[in-house]
Amino acid sequence: MNGATRDSSLTFDRLAADIVTASEASHRLSAASRNVHAEIQLLEERDYGPTLRRSLGRSEVREIIAEARSAVWPRLNDESVRLVSPKEFTRLWSGLGVQFLLAKFSGAEGLALLGFYIRKMGRSRLPLICVNTAHHPAAVGAAFSHEMGHHLIGMLFDSPKEHAQFLTYTAYGEHLDDPEELAADILVSLGVFPEEIARKILVQPEKRRPSKSEAEELGSSVRARVLKYFESRYGLSFGEQLSSSKKLQYLAGVIHFAKLRRALLTEYDI
Repeated sequence: MNGATRDSSLTFDRLAADIVTASEASHRLSAASRNVHAEIQLLEERDYGPTLRRSLGRSEVREIIAEARSAVWPRLNDESVRLVSPKEFTRLWSGLGVQFLLAKFSGAEGLALLGFYIRKMGRSRLPLICVNTAHHPAAVGAAFSHEMGHHLIGMLFDSPKEHAQFLTYTAYGEHLDDPEELAADILVSLGVFPEEIARKILVQPEKRRPSKSEAEELGSSVRARVLKYFESRYGLSFGEQLSSSKKLQYLAGVIHFAKLRRALLTEYDI
């Protein structure tokens, strides 16, 4: 991991700004990537706690977790989700009544898409999960989990949505105002940060639980631990091996899922 991610004064926005500066110097930064930087600033400033409470109550979150454990992830929130190949994901979930489409969408517009879910598709009328395999394995795994979350949430709450629900890297802020999207993201965040790890990484060492006043922003030591965890557990580093656009995309996801997981601890002690 590069020096910027080890700096004790690290902020996610500062890291994003450094990526933008480096990219502009080499004339490779697109307008879309600059928009992601703006999205990162908004995510850093957003207080996830009240938003979580408005969208989903504690009992609803526990019901979602129970359904996910019984259907897909029996160890959800006890251990982190293991990354496997896209074909292995489809094999493991082949008996869940879902069709899978693995596609490699590259280029700036293609990479904006991580995946999507359609409740009824084709002659079989089965749900369809599509995942863009052009991304880093960590992003592919998050997309699989998010779209499977849509499948579970749709059945649990009898969702009326029939149109495609797209997961893109600039939509995390919108997810906070959509209970179904937020529920799917909760399953991802629990898979990435199971309870023991979440308390170790997302809470200051001297505190058992974060206070509600701390929920808006993650402290610098927490940010550093989050980045280190993603590198060691999922091989996702913000070093030179990633393009600038992908760094910004994935940083938005890292911030969103870390803050959402922190809010689950702060608001519901989950």
